[in-house]
Amino acid sequence: MEDYSGYFRQGDLIAKHLKGELTSQEKAELDDWVAQSDHNRALFEKLTEKGNLNNEFDQFATSGKEEAWERVANETGFTKSRRITYIGSRFARLVVAALVIIISGVFVYQLTFRSKPARQVAQQTDILPGGSKAILTLDDASQIVLDDATNGEIARQDDMVITKTADGQIMYDGSKSAETPPDGKSDLSYNTITTPRGGKFRVILPDGSKVWLNAASSLKYPTTFRGRERTVALNGEAYFEITHVTSGSSEAIPFRVRSAGQVVEVIGTHFNINSYSDESSIKTTLLEGKVKVIKTQPSVSKTVSEGSASAIILKPGEQSQLASGNRPRLNRIDHADLEEAVAWKNGQFQFKDTDLPTIMRQIARWYDVEVAFQGKLPDKKFRGKISRDVPLSQIFQILQLSGVNFKLDGRKITVKS
Repeated sequence: MEDYSGYFRQGDLIAKHLKGELTSQEKAELDDWVAQSDHNRALFEKLTEKGNLNNEFDQFATSGKEEAWERVANETGFTKSRRITYIGSRFARLVVAALVIIISGVFVYQLTFRSKPARQVAQQTDILPGGSKAILTLDDASQIVLDDATNGEIARQDDMVITKTADGQIMYDGSKSAETPPDGKSDLSYNTITTPRGGKFRVILPDGSKVWLNAASSLKYPTTFRGRERTVALNGEAYFEITHVTSGSSEAIPFRVRSAGQVVEVIGTHFNINSYSDESSIKTTLLEGKVKVIKTQPSVSKTVSEGSASAIILKPGEQSQLASGNRPRLNRIDHADLEEAVAWKNGQFQFKDTDLPTIMRQIARWYDVEVAFQGKLPDKKFRGKISRDVPLSQIFQILQLSGVNFKLDGRKITVKS
């Protein structure tokens, strides 16, 4: 996937140039970019001429969305017959690259020459994106902060050696573990890996299965898989690549993921589960293989919806959605957006007709911020991709173009129409 942070970087450098805040190193970087092509030089001259900036801002402020896209397409040399409708195609990415640079300059011009209190976010202390952070809780309740732990062996559980690797994940070495429990121990030992808001982490389970954990998530699993099943418990979101394992009789040992209201049963496959408690449904998206999604029995106080399936078998490209509430329903989506489902794992925010509250929930988890809403918000749907590696202010710059303003106070964001 394409990373737009480089385009934002040029916008930031042009912004600092306009405000006279470039360091000598940044000035050299900007000069080098300008010298790379006649197009870069022309764009730089256009963005740094006050009259042009004033005209750019007025046109973007008064144009409709389609008109704005048309104008940028024309300015970048693309014909009307190749109009874009979303940010997914290669042509769209090229136009967005130009638009981001233009908008960066226009936005900074607005801050510099037309400053308004509601648009001061980028001038405040910025909030950096999340990173590789997690806590490993061992069976005896002791905890290891994984982002602080040194590489190499970090613990042992039931003769399992737990190692933190140089590429930022933990793995379990079972070569020294016994098939029978040590010292007559019959109960399984469990570990839990927990990511905070603003964190993510990868773990290789004792059976070799790989799990990517998104922010504000946890996974509980035994330190050794024994018997005829492998079961883990998930809160939040995770992407799984399950290793096919057979018993002594060559019978496949199933792998089960328990989350709120459902169990996902697999043999060997790739899938994503989004089970955040503040979302309207639990989404299980299958990329490879085959899974069975089973709706667990609700509590006595709840009634199962009539006509709602109790189990669904998914094929690649399909998604199940288990709606929350007192009458949960398990439904199948035949043609799921796989890229959107796993965008977080690939370092992207990706939106497809996504409303603002849903976007802000994702932002809150990844940037570890509190979000509040003020006033009537625009009833708009958003499409596009944004790198998860950019500072929060750059997310704001894009969303503000749709008539949404943000006030940042410490780690609290107030969203205003």
